[in-house]
Amino acid sequence: MVGGTLQDIREHVETLSVEDGPYAVVCGRTGREPVPAAGVRFDDRESAAEAAEAASEYRSVLRRYDPQVQYLEPLVHEVSDGPVGPLASEPEDVRVRYLSFCHDVAGAVFEALSTTGHREVESATMETYLTLAEVVSDRDDFCLTMLWSMMSELDVRLGPRRQATVVRAAAENLSAAHGPRSGDAPEAVESPAVESAANSPVEATMRRLSSSSFVGDYRVVACPDDDAWEVSFGDYALAERTGRLPTLPLAVDLVRRVPDRTVRFTDATALSDCRWRVRVEMDRGPEGLTSLTASDDGSLNDPDYRL
Repeated sequence: MVGGTLQDIREHVETLSVEDGPYAVVCGRTGREPVPAAGVRFDDRESAAEAAEAASEYRSVLRRYDPQVQYLEPLVHEVSDGPVGPLASEPEDVRVRYLSFCHDVAGAVFEALSTTGHREVESATMETYLTLAEVVSDRDDFCLTMLWSMMSELDVRLGPRRQATVVRAAAENLSAAHGPRSGDAPEAVESPAVESAANSPVEATMRRLSSSSFVGDYRVVACPDDDAWEVSFGDYALAERTGRLPTLPLAVDLVRRVPDRTVRFTDATALSDCRWRVRVEMDRGPEGLTSLTASDDGSLNDPDYRL
């Protein structure tokens, strides 16, 4: 199983690590610490170099199933030298950000399925993926197909509480690579409701998905209820016409920002103009973390409507 192999590599890196060592592994091209060495420290250069090799192997395993997995350049870095920024000559590539986000979430969920003991879901996901991948014509769609396969099998095989356990474990894996609260600076706000949402974890998650081109334009508005937001967005990469709204990527990114709280997605609606609306709540029991049945304003049955 892929997840088992990835977990074996992660465990090997952990055996090389120490709590507060002077060395880390970073990608010389992006400046990021690559999974599974993200957030991990090492006591000597030799251990860090071995971990760098493991990080390369980790990506190679993922690449067996998705040839678009980004190549990294893991290097040993002395922490006291300060952070390593991306190379000045490296162009900012929207497609790279898109694929990186997709692969990061997919890898995090796969590992989570293994570590939480849901190997049957992992196996079913791979069977579904390999079947669907036979008809994928765009190479960039392989990772979306993997995410859709995960969402589908989690929906069918696990209840809300077990789904929440998997999502939380995936969020922890993602946090190791990106930090618990990474996100772009908030944009200017235009109303009290929008202003109160501007610095929310929900806004940060939508910024992340937007900057990765996983969604297009979006709007987050705080609800009168405590800790609830209404989110609308367009051009969603995982949009489908089956009457369900896939929420797994949103849930994993949001939960990593609020690790001590429960998250609920409710009231999904398919709108016109390729848009969706969903309500996000905190501390009311986990629900809707993989997908939601969406109500319809009539657009899904319109032959001229496209998602």
